[in-house]
Amino acid sequence: MVRQIAAAWLVGSLLSPLLLWVVVVILFGGSPALLALLAVPMVGALCLVAWTVRQGSPLTSRGPGGRVSWAALVFLVGAVGFVGGAWANAELELPFGREPLMFLASGLPFALAAGMLSQRRVALGAVAVTTALVVTTVYLVVQHRVDKQAAAVAADLAARLQPVRDLLYVVQIPGYRVSGRDTSGVSAFFEPLDQRVVKVWQDHTIVLTAERGWSEEMCAGAFLAAPLGRDEHPRCVLERPGLWYLTGRIPEPEWGCPCGLQQYIRQDGGVMVRVHSSDAVPREVLRDAVLNARHATEEEARELLTPS
Repeated sequence: MVRQIAAAWLVGSLLSPLLLWVVVVILFGGSPALLALLAVPMVGALCLVAWTVRQGSPLTSRGPGGRVSWAALVFLVGAVGFVGGAWANAELELPFGREPLMFLASGLPFALAAGMLSQRRVALGAVAVTTALVVTTVYLVVQHRVDKQAAAVAADLAARLQPVRDLLYVVQIPGYRVSGRDTSGVSAFFEPLDQRVVKVWQDHTIVLTAERGWSEEMCAGAFLAAPLGRDEHPRCVLERPGLWYLTGRIPEPEWGCPCGLQQYIRQDGGVMVRVHSSDAVPREVLRDAVLNARHATEEEARELLTPS
């Protein structure tokens, strides 16, 4: 029995590389008939094992028909196991594609197939080992794919986060909720919790955004852009060092909109934090928002740039 299983392992180890070559050729458009051509020498070698070690299993001890059947079954089960093992080796990037591990591992499916056709206890053990290998391999492949996908997502997130990390600001505005952010994550849009105050679309929308820069005199050449429109020449006052308040109007008002525009700008190191809206929003709300705006934490930054 041991000699028969060892001989099946040896046949698989010697001839399986040819099986792998045939599978690759078929995958790249070769004829499946090549597999039948390979089956002849492999089944022939296994028949030789069956005739040489006849008492290794109940099937080979029954006569010529049983020995040919044993050789065919060992070939079929072993070939399926070998192809599955090669797939798992490629998926998991294992070292079994190199000698001498390849020589040892490629014969294992044929040895397990011979074991399944052996005596009852050995057959049960071979089935148990095969089942354990299949379950473990499937689990590892699935987990490996999940890990690769997670790594790809993390790498993509890091690539998108790095250019804008210092521009990601968050703030809690009483009576408002975040309605969205732009694709870069830098600009946040807030809308009232109570939508009954909204008379014209975006008349109560508040926008928080940031840009790199530094200015001793923000009012020089400043312009004001808010959701309802923009003013190229707003009035600008310095409330205190590093804090400016701009007011303006839409040149050609439409929709019966509130035509006044306003914006607060705060210098935060090398970043200009801007909060703007129409004048339908109380000035104090805008001022508190710009003063309380802070850098997003690492967790918040990841959430901001992670697609929902």
